[in-house]
Amino acid sequence: MDGFIMRRRLVLAAIEATYGDDAAPTPAANAILTRTVQVRPLAGEDIDRPLLRPYYGNSQSIAGEKHVELTMEVELAGSGTAGEAPAWGVLLRACGFAETVNAGTDVTYNPITGGEESISCFIHRDGVLHKFTGGRGSVSFTVDVNAIPYMTFNFLGLLGEVSNESMPTTADYSAWQTPLPVTNQNTTPLTLHGVQLSFSSLSLDFAVEAVKDMVVGQDSSIKIVDRSPSGTAVVQEPALSLVNLYTKARDASVGEFALTHGTVAGNIIELTGPKVGTSSPTEQDRNGVQMLSVPLTINPDTGNDELVITVK
Repeated sequence: MDGFIMRRRLVLAAIEATYGDDAAPTPAANAILTRTVQVRPLAGEDIDRPLLRPYYGNSQSIAGEKHVELTMEVELAGSGTAGEAPAWGVLLRACGFAETVNAGTDVTYNPITGGEESISCFIHRDGVLHKFTGGRGSVSFTVDVNAIPYMTFNFLGLLGEVSNESMPTTADYSAWQTPLPVTNQNTTPLTLHGVQLSFSSLSLDFAVEAVKDMVVGQDSSIKIVDRSPSGTAVVQEPALSLVNLYTKARDASVGEFALTHGTVAGNIIELTGPKVGTSSPTEQDRNGVQMLSVPLTINPDTGNDELVITVK
């Protein structure tokens, strides 16, 4: 045996019709195009045994609650056709977002409270296959200048099988579009509190709190119990007459946030928020130009609207 190859990775994910029931994702219909994949097949806790004996030494711990953890990066791009869901939409749905398809126009993803969907996931690590059901998790967005924007997903899933299986060779990635780099041609300036600001990087962490819930007498599950979105924008320091980010931070002001990436229908992504607060900015040097790193708090307005992703 020559050994398994690290760069041979394939993730399959499908929405479950009933929580915890295997949706049986297939390479032809449910392949996820990833940048990185890391899986912890036996995440969880072990139970210590603090035994007292007339001699020193370990007492073997006992395996406690176990679940699967999956972290992967996915490029941020459209679906290719306005009004069609992007291939990564299934992953957002399992992170507490609702998908609304407006045929021929756009697809929106807004956060929800309760009734979150779940995924079944197969992770092929060359010849090793890991499976989980009941997967839910969180997502973060990274939008850096002169780089490909991407999402990082962190999922928890119910413990499944680990087996040696041949790597599928029929994965269909045709639904995945080529992403656009973050440039002046492809990306608008960042709108913050109604003002357009030049930026070099933006990170948004939706910070969904997904937990393994296990009680005697009830089936185990992965539950979403809260979220606390935040982020950081690195912007070129504006004149105070344009916007005073120091006063905004001091007064705990909130305002609208928006960013549009892409210019052609089918590959346009909009990120918007109605009540984004800014904390104390700190200066950064970028090629000799004075920048400000601005922490963001992403707040709801009427509820379940703090961050909306629109794919056009």
